[in-house]
Amino acid sequence: MAEKDKISVNNEVLIWARESIAQTKNYVVEKTGINIRRLNQLESGEKHPDLDELKLLAKTYKRTLAILLLLEPPKEKLLPKDRRTIDSKEIGNFHEKTILAVRKARAFTQSLIELKNEAGISITKFPYSATTETSIAGIAQKIRFDLNLNEVRELDNMNDILDAYIEKVESLGVAVFQMSLTQDKLRGFSIVDEEIPIIGIKRGGEKPTSKIFTLFHELGHVILNTGGLCDLSIKTVSEIEKWCNAFAAEILVPTAELLSNQIVESYRSAKNKIWSKKDLIKLSNIFHVGPLAILRSLLTHKLTTSKYYKEKHEVWNKPSFGLSKNPEGRNIAKETIKEKGRSYISLAFSAYDKNRIDIKDLSDFLGIKLSYIPKTRELLNSR
Repeated sequence: MAEKDKISVNNEVLIWARESIAQTKNYVVEKTGINIRRLNQLESGEKHPDLDELKLLAKTYKRTLAILLLLEPPKEKLLPKDRRTIDSKEIGNFHEKTILAVRKARAFTQSLIELKNEAGISITKFPYSATTETSIAGIAQKIRFDLNLNEVRELDNMNDILDAYIEKVESLGVAVFQMSLTQDKLRGFSIVDEEIPIIGIKRGGEKPTSKIFTLFHELGHVILNTGGLCDLSIKTVSEIEKWCNAFAAEILVPTAELLSNQIVESYRSAKNKIWSKKDLIKLSNIFHVGPLAILRSLLTHKLTTSKYYKEKHEVWNKPSFGLSKNPEGRNIAKETIKEKGRSYISLAFSAYDKNRIDIKDLSDFLGIKLSYIPKTRELLNSR
């Protein structure tokens, strides 16, 4: 191919695009079919790519052609702080799917801001702040009262309860997304350096009760103004992670209610710290959390032993970190609503209905093909 058919690109942009998604040269060679010698020539600036090569690289790096044609590498915001309890050599090292999930959450948030601006809706300033020295019981009680979280207890279906809690948190001016976090043993993440704080919850392989706990754990990070990528480990030595775990437990299982419960009183009177699963499930049904969250709260109040809690944690805390299996195949409409949330989807359809955006814009905002739009609207309105 003649040199005139090559496309002049900044080789530093090509290097940035590969490294920004944590891909090795060998991985790129495998995915694109571009041999290592040619890739080295492109990244050194010795040679320029042709259009087909550039398209292959753009697809592999999950970037647009326009991005790869920039005159210099763009400045992107950093990933949230790695708050996993893992071997030190893995700290800060993430799979490309995790990086993409964070990137998508940031992009969704910018779209959400655009939709709100189109609708004339002002951006709500997040109203709470705290430090790790702040009384957890005090701020949890205030938020429970402000958001009237007790009314969620009136619901029976756990998926409806999760949706209700998400809507409550979103009302504080937080963007909440359920993301595909299939790598790095993550349960959720929080981002505090955008105009709207962001909470990401692991979508697949998690029970609604686990997602609810993650939601409020990450809300704790937003309150502390300390974003993070979290695994919610009980082994954490981080004061911030301990605070967020305790905050989530307190807001979902208020101390006063727990200690006044008849089942708890009977165990305390008998000085029995070994709990039956049946009684833990009874308590979990009252507070709409998992048995492990109840046991965590009981441990905080020295109503069970650390040894017993750790034993049960090993048995009950075994989430699936692979892709969830659906024998009926993917439900794109359901995935879209789960991922972006009902508030976001409703804003997009409202903008379309009021002729602020056209059908192609609606497809772009929802991130789905035109053919999936009717089913998505039908599912949104079926609630």
